[in-house]
Amino acid sequence: MSDMAHTHDEVIQASWHRCRSFGLTPKSSPEIIQLNRGDWQDAKARANDLIATTQEQVLPYYENILVNSNSLVLLADHEGTLLSQWGRPGFVGQMDKHLFENGTSWQEKYNGTNAVGTAIQTGESVVVGRDEHFLIANRYMTASAAPIYNSDRRLVGVLNISSDAYLPTSHVNGMVKVMTQAVENQLIIATYRQHNHMLIFNTSSDNLDSQWAGLLVFNEEGTIIAANRRADLLVGQALRGLSIDLVTGISPLHLSAHPENQTLSFIGLPKYRLFATVKHPQAAHIPRITAPAAFSHTKLNATASSPASNAHSSSSSSVRILPMLDLGDAKMHRAIRQAQSVVNSDIPLVIQGETGVGKEVFAQAVHATSERASEKLVAVNCAAIPAELVESELFGYVKGAFTGANAKGSLGYIRQADGGTLFLDEIGDMPLHVQARLLRVLQEKSVTPLGSTDSYPVDFRIVCATHQSLRDAVAKKQFRDDLYYRVNGLTLFLPSLRERTDLRELVAELLMSLSEQGVAPMISDDVMSLFQAHPWPGNIRQLVNVLRVALALSDGDVITRLHLSDDFFLDLQSNDDSPAEVASIDRVAQGEAGHSEAPAERLGSNQSEQGFPHYSHQPPASPIPSPWQDTLPALFRSTEGNISQIAQITGVSRNTIYKRLRKLGLK
Repeated sequence: MSDMAHTHDEVIQASWHRCRSFGLTPKSSPEIIQLNRGDWQDAKARANDLIATTQEQVLPYYENILVNSNSLVLLADHEGTLLSQWGRPGFVGQMDKHLFENGTSWQEKYNGTNAVGTAIQTGESVVVGRDEHFLIANRYMTASAAPIYNSDRRLVGVLNISSDAYLPTSHVNGMVKVMTQAVENQLIIATYRQHNHMLIFNTSSDNLDSQWAGLLVFNEEGTIIAANRRADLLVGQALRGLSIDLVTGISPLHLSAHPENQTLSFIGLPKYRLFATVKHPQAAHIPRITAPAAFSHTKLNATASSPASNAHSSSSSSVRILPMLDLGDAKMHRAIRQAQSVVNSDIPLVIQGETGVGKEVFAQAVHATSERASEKLVAVNCAAIPAELVESELFGYVKGAFTGANAKGSLGYIRQADGGTLFLDEIGDMPLHVQARLLRVLQEKSVTPLGSTDSYPVDFRIVCATHQSLRDAVAKKQFRDDLYYRVNGLTLFLPSLRERTDLRELVAELLMSLSEQGVAPMISDDVMSLFQAHPWPGNIRQLVNVLRVALALSDGDVITRLHLSDDFFLDLQSNDDSPAEVASIDRVAQGEAGHSEAPAERLGSNQSEQGFPHYSHQPPASPIPSPWQDTLPALFRSTEGNISQIAQITGVSRNTIYKRLRKLGLK
């Protein structure tokens, strides 16, 4: 069984299996393995920043976990060696005192299944109940632990909370995760705050000060050089090495000029609205750029822009209503017509479609078309919120509702949506116990925050989205049938991009919105043919990224095959084995080296019958691909060794580029 098990039971079973392989039995005594004085001093020195950050900048905000509870907080390094501890619970006296001394190892091979050692083995947070400890001697406590990673995503430590009390494990585990994220955030900030810009973002403007906010760091060139795990989760992919413009749809110039005390919002790669603040470098010599007076705090990246709700205004020219999404595809037309017929009713909507087809864009258009457009649309990605925190995030909580609760309490997303629209994205990933509470809210039209007996009336339109079949989830007992029939008033099916017949019109509109000049650049008929033959596994989200890269590489020129990434052609090859349709890094490298195609003639303002800019003549055929070993050096020289640029040009991951360069002796 893999260490990276999928369920709690699998984690514990895998750990017990390892313990037996170490020669342990449940009756074995914990083995006290301590570093000698010299090694302990070295380990402490290496972890000095980790210890100081945890003790001085994180733990003070969560001291209430030690009040009126028999709990012990442990900090260990990446090898399971205890670095520090806080709290003096009575249960420590039940064991050999040396077991809890700094310098003692809590690896599984010495102490059996335990939260610290098992978290190191799995690289993930873990809860170990009393009887889940492999050694009987350790079955006097319950523990939750989570790994700590630095800005390079290297495991540097583990934070643990142990107790002999029967505390609610979900909240304790949630607290450990939040505290761990807080430590990681502080490590990133300490490393980069002097000379780099930071973007802090989350699903609501009200929780940007939360430790569970996304945090990324970008340099003056706009390259993301670090990000916390929450940022990757919110966006849906690893961010390090990507362009901040690609992720947010906002140029580095505008972000570097945005005032720190003003919230901005964006719809970037995640395809749903996120809210953010910018932190500028602390170093005094960093130049500051004055933002153009006309700069808007949002720049949109898809077929629809923000609904009026997020700005509490319907006057913005960027707001799109349902008819604006109708570009000629019959399936989209049907979904739009159905949505329009119930737009001002309280009939719940479920928007179903593959990942990346634009479900949130559609939900925004429904809201912007409705009579609720002047109120908020609150978007919640149920898959992006840790399961332990979904309940408190949705329903809110009062002061002191649970361990680690915000001192001011929280309104919750449902009450924020009062009068407007609540959009629950990926509702199929909502935990079952939270589904039960949501059902009660929808039935009673009131919400009771955690820790309170008071109910608050709420009035909102609910729109849900999912990439899976809720009907199938109900059959598998993964989704409550009563909630299904409550939210499933009308199901709208959005077609995948490969099914749409309005691809040409969609590409034209996307190019128009992505172009900084506000004019759709020309694109060759050859490229358009490739688009129509492409399987588009990532749907519109993938198309947007392909167009962004093409715009960057074409630099205002006509978009040709040379401006499409290698990854684009790999997808195409998997759909059609014809070699003529496959391009590679080599052809792109040749183009970058000065052998790019030149159009015989441009149409200028002339367009095709569909109104899409194109070549008047087909561009010359692409050269026959040659091995990457021959052409990667040319690309390496032409970009002056910029790995991020090479990866962006070719569509090949940075790791692959590094491996190939090492094989060539260039790195």
